[in-house]
Amino acid sequence: MNDFIDSSKDLETTYSATRSGFLEIALRKNREALPYIDEAKALRSIASLYNNPRELAKDERIFVPLSEAAGVSTKASNYLKKTDIEGIIKEFIENFLEAAGESFVDELVYRFLLTKGDALGGRMRNIVGALASEKITRFLLANLRNSKIQYSVLLNTDPRWKNPDLLTQDDLILVKAIRWSTARGLSREIRYNIRVPIVTKNIDISVFNKQTTNITSASSMKHFVSDPKNYVALGELKGGIDPAGADEHWKTANTALQRIRSSFKASSCNVKTFFVGGAIEASMAEEIFNQVKNGELTMAANLTNDNQLTKLCSWLLNA
Repeated sequence: MNDFIDSSKDLETTYSATRSGFLEIALRKNREALPYIDEAKALRSIASLYNNPRELAKDERIFVPLSEAAGVSTKASNYLKKTDIEGIIKEFIENFLEAAGESFVDELVYRFLLTKGDALGGRMRNIVGALASEKITRFLLANLRNSKIQYSVLLNTDPRWKNPDLLTQDDLILVKAIRWSTARGLSREIRYNIRVPIVTKNIDISVFNKQTTNITSASSMKHFVSDPKNYVALGELKGGIDPAGADEHWKTANTALQRIRSSFKASSCNVKTFFVGGAIEASMAEEIFNQVKNGELTMAANLTNDNQLTKLCSWLLNA
């Protein structure tokens, strides 16, 4: 049990933590929106050069944003021929931009921003998950530094392991693996969001009892992650702060954790399991607490509680 959890109430996300989480996401969303706003400004600048919306279709500089304003998503554009997209743009101009009269430029920009709003929403969902992983990384590295344990990290952007002295704050969100040796001299490695073959699912956090130092090919890596004996612990991380989706996120995570335990048990291997959540409501807090209490779940922590997170990361580093 986490030392900072005496009852299910301790696992619940407080109002102040929820408020801070929403504020952080709102500020980040405004930052992430800047490129889209700049694109809209550039679109307006070029579109303002024309007096007739039909002339817009002839300008290749705005073909993509014009198609996006017409409702053609990036995914859809990969499956459509250019002639198909041109047809959609033609109908869009006839039905909406011409109908707007002299305000056709405003109409174009508004509809472009609506489409970009969807893109921003999808991007933010990914960022919220990445921010949760980043916070786990920060606390793991802080524990390693405090314990004077040497470690190295692997980023999504570089196949080479990196010395922590060369790590910047901007790198933390890109960390996909950390390796170190415990005080007892045991090799350990953590990897984020990898497919665990024995479970046939992607798992948020995997802790290995060996390091992948000598693994240089995709086939040897696949062989490594396929061996259940190489795992120490597996965990699910749900970083969303919205209370409305908390129960569903826990149900998804709980199903994954149950699948992990049953799959490893079938292979005659024991593995520890843990859960970290940003939004934990009363009902799920009680369920999580009971699972830890009866040993079904090895460890749990609320992502917004620094004490609980520190304890969980210390446990992971010494598991």
